[in-house]
Amino acid sequence: METSYVTFYDISIAVIWLIIFLIISNSRRKAIEDLDVRKYYLRNVLFKFFFSISFAIIYLIYYGGGDTTAYWDGALTLNNLFFKSPSMYFEHLFSEPTKNLLSAHFDIDTGYPPGWIYREPEAWFICKLGSLVSFFTFKSYFAASLFFAFFSAMASWRLFELILKLNTHKINVAAWCVLFIPSVSFWCTGISKDTIVFICILNILYYVFDIMVLKNNISVTKVIILILCIYLIYQIRTPILASIALPLFMAYGARLTRKYERNFIAKLFLRSLILFGGIFVFLQFFASDFAENMVNEAQIVQQDFIKNETYTGKRYEISNTDASPQGLLKAVPESVISGVFRPFFWESLSPTLILNGVESLILMFLTIKFILNRNVFSRLKKIRKEEILVFAFIFSLFIAFMAGFTSVLFGVLVRIRAPLLIFLFLVLTFQITTSKRSENNEKK
Repeated sequence: METSYVTFYDISIAVIWLIIFLIISNSRRKAIEDLDVRKYYLRNVLFKFFFSISFAIIYLIYYGGGDTTAYWDGALTLNNLFFKSPSMYFEHLFSEPTKNLLSAHFDIDTGYPPGWIYREPEAWFICKLGSLVSFFTFKSYFAASLFFAFFSAMASWRLFELILKLNTHKINVAAWCVLFIPSVSFWCTGISKDTIVFICILNILYYVFDIMVLKNNISVTKVIILILCIYLIYQIRTPILASIALPLFMAYGARLTRKYERNFIAKLFLRSLILFGGIFVFLQFFASDFAENMVNEAQIVQQDFIKNETYTGKRYEISNTDASPQGLLKAVPESVISGVFRPFFWESLSPTLILNGVESLILMFLTIKFILNRNVFSRLKKIRKEEILVFAFIFSLFIAFMAGFTSVLFGVLVRIRAPLLIFLFLVLTFQITTSKRSENNEKK
């Protein structure tokens, strides 16, 4: 274990922040009037804290370090740079990493950021965010992990509240789907890209639905949060923006068609417009320079994972690795299956993958049960009328394809696909719940 991460000072700061976060959480919990909902608030926070610390410890003990510790090492060099020269710190904060800046700003006193992190702008961006956190945690690695976990817990809670407001799931089912999926809490609460992306996805979804579906007022705070989340995803994992945009478009389409449920011609026109509009946007996207760059980047990442021996861990293969638009279409079925169900249980016998193996078994069971149920078509009809479930299904397919096609390593696959598990479980468990809105729509 790296003793520099586990000192009495480091643990003491972490304990202090743990107490602060628990006091804040308990205060917010008491403000929740519904007792059936209130009981999940603190449990959600503690659940995230447990897996965040587990993530930090496993990377220290089992792996002897990794990208999460490298992010933190880079963050500390920026922290040191601030106290050497605040102007240099802010210059680096708002600039792309270059060799000139590296040699001009960092020295033996500040320390040097890990080279492989600094060379990747997306990874170095996480170090920049980590450096902001490091000022509050006084360079404590475990306290910083709690910081990331707390924001992840708050984002999860917002989505949980949204599901309850939309009345698509019972409280206990929504809680298990949104708050208590073990692998999601493991991969999306530590110091990592995945945590930031996860937090931003849930916040974007919450505030868009808060305005679009729940019809709450638009405020400056909501707009700032939305812009910030979009900016963060753009800096860290740009393709995710496309994976959010199209499902939101289709979800809004589901909302429009529901307004004209009793007018057959208007309903048919809107559905046709949305369908062909979605196809047009999809084709235009693939014809754009942005899509070409994204596909080329995906192919480079994929080939790097395949050929680079420094990437260790269990691997899988996609038979079609052609990154042309035609090749991507051919790779969709295999990539989506891999993105959703792999690693299979027998492929996940390691400390960091075992949770994913168990969850894959549960997903297979729920998927088979959903398909074979005699009311499957009526359930699909209800799902089509619920904006959040339309988004959840299409978003899950996008992320599954992206993760399955590019990852090659199971360790990378389970990280990228983690957000889809929440949404896929919401779709699959809709069959055992009652949607009040859907029932009302059918009665009208």
